[in-house]
Amino acid sequence: MHDTFKDISVIIPVREGSSRVREKIFLPFHEEMSLLDWKIAQMKQVQDPALIFLSSNSERVREVAEASGVQFLKRDDYLSTGHVASFSEVISGVVKDVPTEHFAWVTVVVPLMRPDEYRDGFQMYLDDVVGSGTHDSLVSVNLVKEYYWDAEKPLNYRADRNHTISQELPDWFRVTNGLYMRSTEDTLREGYFLGPRPCMHQVSKASGIDIDEYEDYEVAMAMKAIYLRGEAEREVAA
Repeated sequence: MHDTFKDISVIIPVREGSSRVREKIFLPFHEEMSLLDWKIAQMKQVQDPALIFLSSNSERVREVAEASGVQFLKRDDYLSTGHVASFSEVISGVVKDVPTEHFAWVTVVVPLMRPDEYRDGFQMYLDDVVGSGTHDSLVSVNLVKEYYWDAEKPLNYRADRNHTISQELPDWFRVTNGLYMRSTEDTLREGYFLGPRPCMHQVSKASGIDIDEYEDYEVAMAMKAIYLRGEAEREVAA
């Protein structure tokens, strides 16, 4: 498995400060593991620890990397202070230091995306981006069949006597923030981790839980039992 993904660095971007949830990455999640520990443990089931990089300017994060046997990628303070550098600057400033042709950008705050979903995403990237070239990047998404309005009008359905039933709504995709993949070269040239033709890597609804507010953390904690049961069932089946 690790050999298959030898040209992919896993970047886990980590910033200690959080404007909404205090020390979010260090919140307890499972047994003795914080959210950060949990994400590292997940990714060690997918990729060689030598190619897993915690990108941060935090000494506390460095200690976590050393204790977990993964790599610490020192990030410039300018790229680590909330909303000082542009997001494009952050992406480019982090990606320029990875040693491989391709990378996966994996966030700590999406805890319920399963290792097998990451592996599926990595393989899809190798097949459809590196292999066939039909796409130029990859993003994890949820397929959404819901009714949307802007401030004035419906966006994806008829809100009148010709009401559109949900099965006939167009396919819209919600970015889960769990996984982005692209070549290092293309990212540094364009300053972003997605191109104009990304693969839509569909993941489960639970895998789309993104901890932005404390309520999201409580939802993830409540859903964790379903995640653990599913992982146990997959181990038995294997």
